[in-house]
Amino acid sequence: MIALSDQAIEWLVRLHSGDATAADFAAFAAWRGQSDDHIRAVRDAEALLGGVDETNAAQNWTGSEPVSPNRLAMPSRRSRPVQSGPRAVFATRRAVIAMASLCAVLVLTIVGGIQGTGILGRWNADYSTGIGQFETVTLPDGTVAHMNIASAFSVEYSDDVRRIDLAAGEVIFEVAKDAAHPFIVSAIGGEAMAVGTVYGVRIDGDHARVTVKEGIVEVSNGTGKAVRLVAGDRASYQVGTPPVLRDDINLATYGSWQRGKLIFNSRSLGDVIDEVQRYQTGRIIIARDRLRDLKVTGVFDITELDDLLASLTQTTGASVLKLPLVTVIY
Repeated sequence: MIALSDQAIEWLVRLHSGDATAADFAAFAAWRGQSDDHIRAVRDAEALLGGVDETNAAQNWTGSEPVSPNRLAMPSRRSRPVQSGPRAVFATRRAVIAMASLCAVLVLTIVGGIQGTGILGRWNADYSTGIGQFETVTLPDGTVAHMNIASAFSVEYSDDVRRIDLAAGEVIFEVAKDAAHPFIVSAIGGEAMAVGTVYGVRIDGDHARVTVKEGIVEVSNGTGKAVRLVAGDRASYQVGTPPVLRDDINLATYGSWQRGKLIFNSRSLGDVIDEVQRYQTGRIIIARDRLRDLKVTGVFDITELDDLLASLTQTTGASVLKLPLVTVIY
């Protein structure tokens, strides 16, 4: 489900797009009136996007007056913003937006650190990476761990087993062969066990995903039967749901981040942005539902992901609005 904060941003972008109708204004007023949480989400989005004066008109709209896109301040493909009022008012708005942006930076830093990178796990982890940071480490048994960005894990080796506790992110392990000591990666209440193989484990919210490049891996989480994976297989699970095989694996492109690339082959824009978001500190919002299912194919450099956003305007007709803390695709 899309968070209220994202829904609020999508509403404001729609109202400022130049395509807003009387029905859109009425629907926004109804959506906003559902609860105090909806109202707060709109206020936060207004502060972030700088559209307080204009969306007040939408909030108070009753249907008795015509919709005037010229009152809306966000740039669109159809119209340019109409500036009005003394410079002092504009300066005041800039000050308010700057303060709101500063507060948003703090909020995003805290929330992003806790949710996106598992900051509590990072503090306690033996190995960790941050946004934009990749690392390859050799573990005590000779296993090589390739860490994606915002990843964290701890090592717990004993006389019987080699155990890894993945707290956040994604790691691909080249497991050193040792039949007497199984290699187990624990994540979100489940385990992926191997002896000598190459496989990756990734945490996405409340899901874990296991992908095998070489060898055999057994995935279990105490619910239902364990799933046995061979090279080219992928399984996912969440707490309370048994592991299931997936068919969205392409070994030729899996782990492309190790080469500094993101490769997409006919992936939906929604999935692409979810992946790109992992490599960005700011938020990326898709404001129009019809854009989420558009297919994207291409190879993009992780250090130059602005090229991906630029290509969207050329291939899909979407517009991209870049703000200090948020990028909006609409």
